[in-house]
Amino acid sequence: MKMLLILAAAPLLGAPPDPSRWKLAFSDEFEGQALDQAKWNYRLGPRMWSEQRAGNVVVEGGMLRIALKKEKAEPLDYTAGGVISKQAFRYGYYEARIRMPQGRGWHTSFWMMQNGPKAGREDRYHEIDVCEQDSSDHLSYSVNWHSYKPHVSFGHRKVAGPDLAADFHVYGAEFTASRVRFYLDGRPVHSIDVSAVPHYEQHIWLTSIATWLGKTGSVEDAALPETALFDWVRYYRPAEPAQSQPAQPDISRMIRPLPETAKFSDPDYYIWCGSAVRGDDGKYHLYYSRWPRALGHSAWVTHSEIAHAVADAPTGPYKHVGVVLPRRGRQYWDGLCTHNPTILRAGDRYYLYYMGNTGDDQAMKTLNWTHRNNQRVGVAVAESPNGPWQRFDQPLVDVSADTGAPDALVVTNPSVARRPDGGYLMVYKAVGRQRALPFGGPVVHLTATSDSPTGPFTKQLKPIFLAPGVDFPAEDPFLWYDYAAGRYMAVVKDNAGYFTKAGKSLCLWESIDGLDWRLASNPLVSRIEVTWEGGRVEKLHSLERPQLLFGPDGRPIALLAAADEDAARGHSFNLQIPLGSN
Repeated sequence: MKMLLILAAAPLLGAPPDPSRWKLAFSDEFEGQALDQAKWNYRLGPRMWSEQRAGNVVVEGGMLRIALKKEKAEPLDYTAGGVISKQAFRYGYYEARIRMPQGRGWHTSFWMMQNGPKAGREDRYHEIDVCEQDSSDHLSYSVNWHSYKPHVSFGHRKVAGPDLAADFHVYGAEFTASRVRFYLDGRPVHSIDVSAVPHYEQHIWLTSIATWLGKTGSVEDAALPETALFDWVRYYRPAEPAQSQPAQPDISRMIRPLPETAKFSDPDYYIWCGSAVRGDDGKYHLYYSRWPRALGHSAWVTHSEIAHAVADAPTGPYKHVGVVLPRRGRQYWDGLCTHNPTILRAGDRYYLYYMGNTGDDQAMKTLNWTHRNNQRVGVAVAESPNGPWQRFDQPLVDVSADTGAPDALVVTNPSVARRPDGGYLMVYKAVGRQRALPFGGPVVHLTATSDSPTGPFTKQLKPIFLAPGVDFPAEDPFLWYDYAAGRYMAVVKDNAGYFTKAGKSLCLWESIDGLDWRLASNPLVSRIEVTWEGGRVEKLHSLERPQLLFGPDGRPIALLAAADEDAARGHSFNLQIPLGSN
């Protein structure tokens, strides 16, 4: 049920923002005889039930007036209009004084969003709705946040008060790096935590359209013509830059007990390497590695395939629905084995990064070194989490030709994050040829960058996650950019407590630029154990391949990990560990 906030009768004018905190940086009092086109563009074209026209927008009597008419605009029956600021802004205080139109069927709004062509950058904008008012109900309006793309909305609240069409009211929003606080006539009505999602420059929009929004069945023609009235609009920049210490995540404090549904297992298969994403269908899509249990644990390197399972909740239960990257023949670089999936959504597409290999197709009780040393990094692409998936005949990242390079023997275990500038950062595991074959070594992690999720990626070849004197200290990093902390983060398997001093465990690293890494201030993520609902603590042999699942507001809601129970490794499974707030 949506929350409804009731306000007492409000004054006609909102109090100006505190001058010690805010400095007026943009305003239009609409006192001239025409729209100031140095400040504004018209919003034009069809929008739902009405054509948006410049002729419907006039400045007269100290106000911006948007005429709402019943007139033919093929194929539409109504006309309206709107304006969009030419200047863009970010953090600050935004407010406008508005009288809503009478009559059913109009959506009048004051909002902020980036304007202009978004080709190639369609997922790099957000929308803040300071006021969305549907005239089917003159006693309420809505506030909201949207992020694009994928399109997610959160923080919606319906605010009720006096008749918003009977007089003017001041609608305001304070936008900071961590929150949006909404006001009506100077009174706070709602607050949204936006610290976990990206923020961009935004233009100011003042608009009215004819629409079915608000469960409106039709426009009330008898009330027309009508006018949406905007007395003024103002933007205040912060008086001084905010000086605050970025939030430091502590994932260990976020971990909650697991429900029984959070264990994803199959009696006939080893299950490993879970990575999940929330789809537009509201379901959670898990991509994981599996291989026949009868072949033994070491057959992960020869017979693994990446499969797909779906659940209605982050912690399951998950149901297997199919194999997404099956075998396709030893002649392909990834023809016999696909493993280590990590899923990333960017724009309207899904990118499934993985390790693939080929070889002699012999499952062994010990590691098959031919297959192990043929490991390469690939990506498959789909427009839906249900596929179909397009894979490529060449690896996305191959070994370096220089035999002295740190990735001259093996590249595997990719993790990819979207950079704040719109590019992509990959961290991958690499094996060099400095140590004796077939194992080689040392085993390190490297970074690579690209402007596109499908590459080409430029390698840095500078090892990260290092412990002095140790050839193989870390493994299985999961990478993301934390907007609240203003830096990259990575959950990494600590192979023997080199970083946490807690033995084999999961630990947290951080980086400002994604290339130089240091241990986070709260490094221990988890020991190799879990707590189940009811209080039972289970000690495990392995808890690795960590991945985070994020909710619509950009916050992590589950820590995914592969697990087995004893050193015999006769079976394995995935866990979806629920996360709360710190």
